[in-house]
Amino acid sequence: MPYAPTLTVSVDPNPMPRVEVLFTSFVALTAFVDVYRLAEGREYKVRSAVKAATAGALTRIDFEVPFGIPVTYRAEMFDAAGVSLGFTDTTSVLLDVDETWVHNPLNPAGAVRVTMADSAADSLSRPVSGALFHPEGRRVGVVIGGAKQGLRGVNLDCYTLTDADTDSFAALTGTYNSTTVPVLCFRIPATMKMRIPRPLFAAVLDPTEVAFDLRMGGSAVMWQSTGDEVSPPTPALVVPLLTNADINANFATNAALNAAHLNNLAINRRYDLAGSA
Repeated sequence: MPYAPTLTVSVDPNPMPRVEVLFTSFVALTAFVDVYRLAEGREYKVRSAVKAATAGALTRIDFEVPFGIPVTYRAEMFDAAGVSLGFTDTTSVLLDVDETWVHNPLNPAGAVRVTMADSAADSLSRPVSGALFHPEGRRVGVVIGGAKQGLRGVNLDCYTLTDADTDSFAALTGTYNSTTVPVLCFRIPATMKMRIPRPLFAAVLDPTEVAFDLRMGGSAVMWQSTGDEVSPPTPALVVPLLTNADINANFATNAALNAAHLNNLAINRRYDLAGSA
């Protein structure tokens, strides 16, 4: 089936490297879609693109796309009654970024660039849940086991090199005035040989700030952290970067807005206005 997406790569830090996933058309009667990203044999629904309503087109920004590996996108289309109309064709892309970025999936605007420590991911544990029993009369034990789990207790030590980045990293798991889920998305470059999932979603409950060269007038801070691999927050949840307030702050009237854009899709793609309100 056609209707494959158009993918646009951006590697600037505003707020971080990303991919725009643009569908300009869908099969007739499509009312909403689920957009999927496939990489390294694992498929995720794209954040904010779950049962997303369409008016013949759709655009979304994927901030969780991994770096340096082939990534493929497609969408499943549904009619108004929720009946699947099939999948679109796929489009693939490779985001060539030689940096490590960390963000809270529910706040892409708070992303921060870090330098991973040499000790990061130096030992990886993926235990199997289960228990060992020794029934009466049996010479050897019997295991009642479950499924192999994700990473447990992985070392995620990293550095922030500026005061602004340190403040941003400290806010990833919440502040005195805000509360959020303590789940972080780590995206490391393909050139960094770490045998961890790309991206890695980890529950980081106690990121510990350790002064590195502050006493000497520097700005580097080491973040000592361990995390367990977890599922990301439900992809239906997202804090949007581009809001109606951003649009309204740049166009005084609907007439001015409509005169500057061909259609609603063009308005929805004005990501350059994000955060301007």
